[in-house]
Amino acid sequence: MTILFAQNWDVRPGKFGEYSDFVTNEYNPALENLGLKLLGGYYVAVGEGPRITAVATIESQAGLMSIMSDSDYRILANKLSQVVYKYSNRVWVSSGRLRDEPYSIQTGAWKFNQYYNVIPGQEDAHYRFVKEECLPGMKALGVPITAGWRLAIGSGPRMLAEATGRNIEKIAQAINTSEFRRLVRPLKKNYATDYSSRILAPTGRIEIPFIMKEMMKGF
Repeated sequence: MTILFAQNWDVRPGKFGEYSDFVTNEYNPALENLGLKLLGGYYVAVGEGPRITAVATIESQAGLMSIMSDSDYRILANKLSQVVYKYSNRVWVSSGRLRDEPYSIQTGAWKFNQYYNVIPGQEDAHYRFVKEECLPGMKALGVPITAGWRLAIGSGPRMLAEATGRNIEKIAQAINTSEFRRLVRPLKKNYATDYSSRILAPTGRIEIPFIMKEMMKGF
């Protein structure tokens, strides 16, 4: 089962150069060596912070716990804390209802994430609404829901609906329509509480090295 490990932070004022060098040259490669598969780095373009989100996957929760208890990970985390603040992390598990294929790097992808809790007793009705209304509706708007997640470890809303667009203009055009409002209004009225959303822009720190690695395979 795919486990999504999401880290969030802000860069300490005056530390951006040091932060950039550390994350690119030490932190990200070390996480890969420990067994995490890095999928993307994002900054929050629209919505509440912290401003930076780093996303990785691993195939089991036990594997993630093993990594996080490793002394090398603790050393990395301590170094990271010297250049970032407002750090938090969450562990998400797939809802099992939206994605069958492996979760992989999506180069150049922007994200429109919706977070919420399902009203107790409305779980089945919520699932039908998502399947029959939200999935086809968001796809028609050109910002399809590409993954659904349930919070396993961490604080905040328990559900994450992850939609993907090619740029912020595409996402903004989609959510500024009567069609989108017809989807989100009944969701918030009938099935969800604590709703919030964010638009995430790719930083390129993970995607660009991935692209370069793929290009070099032919040489």
